[in-house]
Amino acid sequence: MSSAPYLLILLIGVAIVVADGQLIFRQSPAFLDEVYQDPAHSRQVSALVAVLFHLVMLGTAVLVASIDLGDDPGPRPIIARTGVLLLLTALGHGATMLLLARMRSQQLNTQVAEARITRERRRGRIGIPWARRPADADSITADGAAGPSARNGGRPPRGSVPHTFGGQRLMHRIRGRVR
Repeated sequence: MSSAPYLLILLIGVAIVVADGQLIFRQSPAFLDEVYQDPAHSRQVSALVAVLFHLVMLGTAVLVASIDLGDDPGPRPIIARTGVLLLLTALGHGATMLLLARMRSQQLNTQVAEARITRERRRGRIGIPWARRPADADSITADGAAGPSARNGGRPPRGSVPHTFGGQRLMHRIRGRVR
């Protein structure tokens, strides 16, 4: 078999990937602008995701073009490979959209948590369940925040924020000492 069908499949694959990658690159900033306040930041994130899509799908197109589907010189193997490329591009596009949706959701959750921390700071509470209702009145510190209860040996109760995953980082962030 000559190299013409391989080059044709490679050209078709590159055209499909570039067209879909440009759609992702141009439309994803609008999807991310809602959660990223800075449009430049959403463009940067979408550009990184688009580059990842292009690299993965161009590699896939090269692999599909190199697969031997028989000695038939007709259009059948070209059509079959084009179909495989279209299906794989659809899967890559779906995976990219899931990645963008996950990034958007994570950023939105971070903003909600930061807004809650800010609101609790303004109210004079620091947002930690065991600190809202101190067991002992003498456990309140000079700035009005509640500290660990004396009956727990100076430690917060089990199940409270410091004992959960990432709780220490949250405590430092709430107190203004971000690590």
